Amino acid sequence: MTEQEARIASLEAATSDLRGELRETREEIRRALRFIENGDTSSAQSLLRRLSLSVDEENR
Repeated sequence: MTEQEARIASLEAATSDLRGELRETREEIRRALRFIENGDTSSAQSLLRRLSLSVDEENR
């Protein structure tokens, strides 16, 4: 495998990982919206706070 092929493979793997994380984030946001729709703003707020903290951790 050439250096360029290795780089492409690495970028494809990273893209796949990011897509998976995005899917999970969307699911969590939908879950929070369902809490809000059911009048449970406290649970929605807790869920979104945890989501925000996990994003902050990843950005460090």
